[in-house]
Amino acid sequence: MNQITYELDMIDYYADPTDYFKRCLYLRKIGNQDICMYKNKRIHLSPRLFDALFTMAEDTSKTHKLDTIYRENGAAEDNERQIAARINKAFKNAGFTSIVKKEIRAGYCVNLDIIPDDFIVTTLK
Repeated sequence: MNQITYELDMIDYYADPTDYFKRCLYLRKIGNQDICMYKNKRIHLSPRLFDALFTMAEDTSKTHKLDTIYRENGAAEDNERQIAARINKAFKNAGFTSIVKKEIRAGYCVNLDIIPDDFIVTTLK
């Protein structure tokens, strides 16, 4: 007879699922609206900064080149250092530490020392 086992997920360790989301970096794209929440606090990012952070949060296993992300509106390109600095500044203004870090000669990524991968949630709708 087969026995089915259930592997616990991070959300299973919390009594209330909303407790889990109160500790997460939550990024959601709904049509033309972008939602960025960190530790239950709304972070206001421009569409350019949100797209860069969303790209890094979707795949935390590698580094990303932020200036190669396609922009539909044809606006001028920012350099990677400006994008990362503006994301970190938005989080610092909200009372948090820098979440984007530079890997030497590789690109930029979400700092997993500050936000574990299990606490990053990205959704598209």
